[in-house]
Amino acid sequence: MKTVNDLFILEGMKEGIVLAGHRGLTRNVQFVNISDTPDVINFLAENHLLLTTGYAFKDDPEKFCELIKQMHELNCSGLVIKINRFFNELPREVKLLADDLAFPIIDLPTKHTLGEVSRHILNYLNDAEAEQLYYALHVQKEFSNMMIKGYSLTALIEQLGHFLSRPTLLLNHRGEKIAHSHDFRMDSMKLVEREIIEKVKEDLPSAREGSTFTVPSKEHQSISTFPVQTKRQHPSMLVIVDSMTLPYPSSQMAIEQAGNVITFTIIKEQAIEENSRLLKNNFFDDLIENRIHSDEEILSRANYYGLNEDLNNICIICTVDQKGQNYEDLQLYEKKAGELYNSIYDQLEDEIVHSELDGILFTKEKYFVMILQYADEADPVEVTEFVNKCQASLQGDYSISFGVSNTVHSIKDITTAYSEACEAIMSGYDMNMLGFINFYKMKELEDLLNTIPEKDLKALYENTLKSLANPKTKENQELVKTIQVYLDSQCEISETSRRLFIHRNTVKYRIEKAEELLNCSFRDPAHSLRIRVALMIGSILKEDE
Repeated sequence: MKTVNDLFILEGMKEGIVLAGHRGLTRNVQFVNISDTPDVINFLAENHLLLTTGYAFKDDPEKFCELIKQMHELNCSGLVIKINRFFNELPREVKLLADDLAFPIIDLPTKHTLGEVSRHILNYLNDAEAEQLYYALHVQKEFSNMMIKGYSLTALIEQLGHFLSRPTLLLNHRGEKIAHSHDFRMDSMKLVEREIIEKVKEDLPSAREGSTFTVPSKEHQSISTFPVQTKRQHPSMLVIVDSMTLPYPSSQMAIEQAGNVITFTIIKEQAIEENSRLLKNNFFDDLIENRIHSDEEILSRANYYGLNEDLNNICIICTVDQKGQNYEDLQLYEKKAGELYNSIYDQLEDEIVHSELDGILFTKEKYFVMILQYADEADPVEVTEFVNKCQASLQGDYSISFGVSNTVHSIKDITTAYSEACEAIMSGYDMNMLGFINFYKMKELEDLLNTIPEKDLKALYENTLKSLANPKTKENQELVKTIQVYLDSQCEISETSRRLFIHRNTVKYRIEKAEELLNCSFRDPAHSLRIRVALMIGSILKEDE
């Protein structure tokens, strides 16, 4: 956009003299208005430049001052006046006010008519808009050629920063850096980049829609984000420093055209990524169906897709519950179903990244499959928290259920882990559950206990639970029930309280009493396992009776 200062190259304006408000010559100009009427303020708007002889206020400096105040409040561009027509000089109070408000007042020589000067300015402004349009098309053409030639996103962002003469950054939908212009390679700009990314992550929804903000290192410059639509549910973001004052002939149109080409480039890369995802899923399918017969090939392909042969593995599967009116409606719209499954994949991928766990995401038929890897045995509480977080982020119009396997110690045993996770999720459906999280290991342990003679089970049961074995009193029955729910809730007081519909202090009292009676701590893994086994034995003995 042109400023008042830019107009001094035009015929008529060349001889103009700035009478007051020199600091306001950087004000933008979009339109010119000629008037000598007292109510001219009613016909002015932001970035309007007023051309006048001053006749309406030639004998009233106060009225002149009031007009300037009102124009300043509207953020008008300034005032061009033929001062010698009805004034000998600019009134002192008017000059002081204009200087104070940085509102430019320019004297136009009497030999030039207002209409003539207005025509020159309008032609100049219109030509500027046309030039900006042509420049935007030029940018679009240049970027399209770069895309066709296979230039990377880094090269595109570097070129955009060059066209705009502004530091430019491309972030993904999570606010993580994809590419940046060379400006951010300088030591002085590395801090700015970190501050921008932190600011974006503070309010991702606003940044994805397009927002303007400042960071401590660049308080005097605004930083703007522009959405870059992709095949993902949420857009990526183009970040430009000081985009509000782009050097001519750059404009917002140029940014939009470049953004469109960047969108196509990202979509192209996502298509390549989808093809890679298909190959990755084919490997997982081959692994589960035992179609890879060589151990060396299994380890080689697994390592290629990020599975470390030296780590332990847990398999977590999830799927959309195939019940309810929403799911039935979903089946009628193939495109909507595809969008939902893509959205779930993206969100699960985000959860793995944000959790900082070593995990790989696959899909097999209707299941989303996460393989989490641990150097040691997985912490049950950590796994539960991760699955709970995944479910919370996915639950919406459709309920999502999870099945979790035991730990397996070899990549070749992931087949077993997958079978366990499938069995865990199917057992939940067998009990007509929806939106659940089911762990496999409890069922596996029950099968093992059923192979032990009943007298041995009874001895272990009574020795472990002591006075709480075969509880007769209501108090002991409540203690046993509280222990069971507390352990099933991963020793979470609040969750136990919610499930039993009792106050959390009551839960704490009962747990402390039970630990005293049994001389153990439920948070100790060894003690917790022993009590869990004893409670399961109690269920088996009751079934046998």
